[in-house]
Amino acid sequence: MTTPERVSAGEVAVFEEGDQAIAFEALSDAGFILGSAVKHPYDLVTGHYSVHTNADALRIGESNIADIGRRLHSQGVLAAARR
Repeated sequence: MTTPERVSAGEVAVFEEGDQAIAFEALSDAGFILGSAVKHPYDLVTGHYSVHTNADALRIGESNIADIGRRLHSQGVLAAARR
């Protein structure tokens, strides 16, 4: 299998699910990181910041992240970190 386009430095390539070996061939000097895992047994719901097992948990989790962000911003922590 080949990628339809060249994968440049800093890009992520996601391959389809399968149980066959993956062969890599670099057309020039290259380094890469390969991540692989057993498929999660439950359907997952993904958001901007997190992954959960259902939409309600995702909504609550992202709401908590937004609350923490607002609190840190009001304390000046986020503003200081961006300088």
